[in-house]
Amino acid sequence: MEQLAILIGTLIAILIAIVIFKINIGISLFLGTLFFGLMTQPLHNMPSTLFSTLTNETTILLIVISIEIVFFVNIYSTTKMIDEAQSYIMTKVRKPKLIAVTIPSFLGLLPIAGGALLSAPFVDKIGNDLGLNKGEKVFINVWYRHTLLFACPINDALVLTVALTSIKLSDLISGLLPSMFIMFTCGYPLLMKRKRHITTEFVEQHSSGMSLVPFLSAVIVATILSVVLNMGLYGIVLGTATGIIGVLLISKPKGASILRSFMDKRTLTITLVLYSAMLLRGLIINTSIPASINTFSLVLPPLIIEILLPFFLGYMLASISGAIALSFATFASGIASTIHDVALIYGSAFIGYTVSPFHLCLVFTAEYLKTNVMSAYKYMLPAATVTIASLIALTFV
Repeated sequence: MEQLAILIGTLIAILIAIVIFKINIGISLFLGTLFFGLMTQPLHNMPSTLFSTLTNETTILLIVISIEIVFFVNIYSTTKMIDEAQSYIMTKVRKPKLIAVTIPSFLGLLPIAGGALLSAPFVDKIGNDLGLNKGEKVFINVWYRHTLLFACPINDALVLTVALTSIKLSDLISGLLPSMFIMFTCGYPLLMKRKRHITTEFVEQHSSGMSLVPFLSAVIVATILSVVLNMGLYGIVLGTATGIIGVLLISKPKGASILRSFMDKRTLTITLVLYSAMLLRGLIINTSIPASINTFSLVLPPLIIEILLPFFLGYMLASISGAIALSFATFASGIASTIHDVALIYGSAFIGYTVSPFHLCLVFTAEYLKTNVMSAYKYMLPAATVTIASLIALTFV
């Protein structure tokens, strides 16, 4: 139990560092993990453990994927192809209610910093015609930015979950799809109950469907290779690379743009989070903590832990990767046993992160609409409850 107490203390220290002192989440996780290792492992073992984790095939693939995803998102945005893709979607869909969910959902698949501000103007304009209040518009914009991302194969949090649990990506996505569908339907009643006559005007913009090719090719290739052909992380690497090549061939960006897109501090942060997660998992395996957790789970039902712990971490950290790293690398190592258990832990962390008041998508949207973050909670919390309930129900199937 002493080692478990050290782990709990380390987690609390990490949370304090991130939430209160605003220390970078990657640095906080790495230093916390290093401290835990020094407290629970022989000192002479640490250098070899650090090196073996860094050179581990899964760790290398995770780092490559994270670098690819950040670069792909940046170059897609820098070349303005994302703006063209958004315009193209609007000219083809043309139905305001569908656009209100389509634009946030599409942009949400590409985790662009401040991306909520790109879709907020469209949701605001269409929301006015539909008679939505500010809280409802905040909810629609934030919620639909995360519905399709929930089970997207190029979601780095999903990739990390697969790596930490050693399960097939195809199995996990299959376990998440029913809840993703329910999550998607949770917001639509707000759009259906409003005015019959919608006056939204669409400005014709010159945009080509070619702007969607890189994004679609990345998702399709990654899905086929990873899910259908069971290539796992290698499929994600190749799928994301396909999208990057597509952007470079179609937009032909200059060298300066490519360099700026590659030199992003988020790459270092995500890399540190991924490496720390793999390191922490490896350290815990060599301790008595998994056995202690199994004993602890006899007192508190595992289902409760699988819901509350990851939700709390996602809510407090406002980082899905950080919440996943801590959830699966620590307590979940002695609890999760089935695909649906893993899906519940992942889903609880994801929903906790989505509704967190520290979540930048929520903060940015509320600021744009000149309202309080809490104005969306009336709609967001019931939707979150229904989504988590669906994940719970699936564990009994």
